Amino acid sequence: MERGINFPNGADAAASAAPGKTTMELVQQRFKSDETVHLIFEAYQIKGQEHVEGLLALVSSSSGGTYAIISFSFLRTPLSACNELKINKVFPINKSFQLTKDTKGSITEQQFDLSTDDDRPSKYYYHPIKTDITSVDYEEFVARVYSCKSSMWIAEMPVERMLNFRWLDDYREIGEVKQELKKRESQYIVYKDIIVYCATWNVNNRPCWDNNDSLRPWLACGDTPPHIYAIGLQEIDTMTKVMLNGNQMAMYATQWIRKMLDNLHHGTGIEYEELQSVRLSAMMLTIIVRKKVRQHILRCRINSVARGILNTLGNKGGVAVSLQLNEANICFINSHLAANMENVGDRNEDYKAIEEGMRFEEDGRPFRTINDHDHIFWLGDLNYRVNKPKTNLLEQSSDQDQIFDLRLERDQLRLEMEQGHCFKGYSEGEIKFEPTYKYDVGTDIYDTSEKQRAPAYCDRVLWKGKQIELITYNSVMAIRQSDHKPVYAIFKMKIKTRDEAKYKRVQEEVLKAVDKRENDNQPQIVAEKTVIDFGLMRFNEPSIRDFNVYNNCPQQVDFKFKVKDSPLNDICEKWLHVDPRSGSLLIESACSIRIRMMVDANTVTGLLKKISSTRGRCDFDILILHVKSGRDIFITVTGEYQPSCFGLSMETMCRTDRPISEYKQEEIKNLMNDVSPEYRVTMPREFFLLIDYLHRQGEKLKGIFQSYDRRQLLSSQFNAVRDWLDTWSEEEFPGTPQTAAEALVLLLDLPDQALLEPFVEDLLISKSKSEAMELIALLSPPKRNVFMHLCMFLREGIERHNYELSNVALIFGRILLRSSKCNVTIDYHNRCSEFMRRFINIETADSVAGGAGQGGATGAGLQT
Repeated sequence: MERGINFPNGADAAASAAPGKTTMELVQQRFKSDETVHLIFEAYQIKGQEHVEGLLALVSSSSGGTYAIISFSFLRTPLSACNELKINKVFPINKSFQLTKDTKGSITEQQFDLSTDDDRPSKYYYHPIKTDITSVDYEEFVARVYSCKSSMWIAEMPVERMLNFRWLDDYREIGEVKQELKKRESQYIVYKDIIVYCATWNVNNRPCWDNNDSLRPWLACGDTPPHIYAIGLQEIDTMTKVMLNGNQMAMYATQWIRKMLDNLHHGTGIEYEELQSVRLSAMMLTIIVRKKVRQHILRCRINSVARGILNTLGNKGGVAVSLQLNEANICFINSHLAANMENVGDRNEDYKAIEEGMRFEEDGRPFRTINDHDHIFWLGDLNYRVNKPKTNLLEQSSDQDQIFDLRLERDQLRLEMEQGHCFKGYSEGEIKFEPTYKYDVGTDIYDTSEKQRAPAYCDRVLWKGKQIELITYNSVMAIRQSDHKPVYAIFKMKIKTRDEAKYKRVQEEVLKAVDKRENDNQPQIVAEKTVIDFGLMRFNEPSIRDFNVYNNCPQQVDFKFKVKDSPLNDICEKWLHVDPRSGSLLIESACSIRIRMMVDANTVTGLLKKISSTRGRCDFDILILHVKSGRDIFITVTGEYQPSCFGLSMETMCRTDRPISEYKQEEIKNLMNDVSPEYRVTMPREFFLLIDYLHRQGEKLKGIFQSYDRRQLLSSQFNAVRDWLDTWSEEEFPGTPQTAAEALVLLLDLPDQALLEPFVEDLLISKSKSEAMELIALLSPPKRNVFMHLCMFLREGIERHNYELSNVALIFGRILLRSSKCNVTIDYHNRCSEFMRRFINIETADSVAGGAGQGGATGAGLQT
């Protein structure tokens, strides 16, 4: 059944859904409040033979201070809601971003590539004439994109401006559910306080076992035991022979870590453990956490960037640890930058190289940079010195406060940060301690060597990010083993933490909303019925059921019934036929689907096997109606099968205590699964009734058993014969001898297991009747009695010349010795025929070898 179509392309319905909303406004709705869509540009991609229409949006984030291009495709056109825009790809406009005009294709004037270092180029095409009034043309698109890139990476930027692309994480193919959860973070995110303890010390090649002095004055300050320690060491041992000896350097590092763990803050019931250490030559960063915090750390990655000699030796450079604690991403960097007063530029270059080169592997994305973290702590021997004044004010002044202020005014790091040359966006606490370098070892006296290096604040702790409060920033004068003084900084940081109860509630709401949107946007059809009930089904009686499917969504829908896996390899069971198997539904149209069921000689064995092996209720089948790009619909085909003697084994029929017609499906299932050797009778009454009737027909039997083909239609009187047998009727036989012969052959052929199983293979290679009889004697009583009575009946008919020996031997031989394994052998037919001859031909001697044959039964037409 096909119905009329009201909306040929759905345009009228879509237009009325969102009056007054422009494409630009719909795109803006896909982003958060601090993200701005500056322009949209119509573009499409070619995937295989399909043109995928879409658009590119130039978007900026005020929190990240960066721009990106977001590629969308349309779930439907024209757009009526923002959720009809699907994000396909994200292109951050970073330093590696490229927009390249493609001149090699066939449409040279209307194609271009977008790319970053993260992935290979993506090709886009555009139409020469724009169709949306809110979109821009190609020239304006290119000009605006490069203008935005220039504003970020070429022009001078304020020091306080922090560029990052973290905001794009919400759009990097993470799925609509995660995007919605990100937007609603404020409803389930709470902020918890943790204490972070950052410590740095250039140990000047002094092994930790050189002295027994405690490190607690450096690592155990403050009132509250920290949750996280980040401890950076420089110059563990810079002797070349040691730096090149990995085992020795690793041993030094292990000793230092042990000493750190022995000198941490003591707190009641608080235990610490090493989370991660990373080392580069003589530089090391160790992260130590409370044991109870460890379980909340979801990710931990390390990396290093070598600088110094040839930028490879690693005597200078940086090491870093990236971790996720609850919902917060935290990065710790320990660096040792270029030395000497005059090498300010080299130090700046070292900083830039570390910042740009430090990347952490991430699951599901290319990498995470330092700036892709919520909280960043940068510590180490940064080696920035104090510039010498033009006059000798520092030497001439006796006012210590004035000297202190003059040093800070001429501190290279602060000067370089103010000019935007390094550590953009980082903060440092107020320095209230003396310069940390350079001291005579073992003293608090500045360098008295020939070089007499000027005091400098080489050792620093900086940070970047929100929700970070500095509690303490100081050096430790009491530790004198190095020419550097240790420095530490204690922070209280509020980290994003998920309130699980609130999150679960929000997640449920989002899942329901997204599910509804997906249902609204996906192609879908409505089935009039999902349960097709055939009622009572009987053997050899067909039945038909029709139902309709409707397309109520504003687009054409293609459907087909899904092919099931092996061994079925079809859309439905063999006793069902579905028409049509596939089709297309235009908007507001319907289609009628017909299911025909027929349990016959070709299918009853499979149905009975399904019934006997299924626990509980057995449905006839479950059809899967697959909607292209939509959700599958499951259609249950059910009903009740009225058992018949056709298809049942001789053992099952011998267990009945009343006619088969009085049994229900579940009762017959129990009898089929009964494997006990107990039987109510030793030969099925149904078999006896047929043999008895045929025996009394005398001359009327001439010409029967000429051929047998299970696929042929049964005679018109067959169903009456079925009922006569299934009810143990005492009425006259309702058919002819030919109908009775047809029923007898089916009664023997339709059970799942051949009558002479499990000895078919042995019987086929038996050499004599006596040898075969030894095996037949081992059959169950029902099978053995049926076989012996059948042979006596057939032998009597052959003696009376009612039917041909060759035909009967081949037909019944292949039925009784039915075997999927043996029937592939060349002489299978001859062996079946020869076996039967021994029992139905009184002239056959026992000495005749099985399989020698007597020419076979060429007169019989037997097909299965």
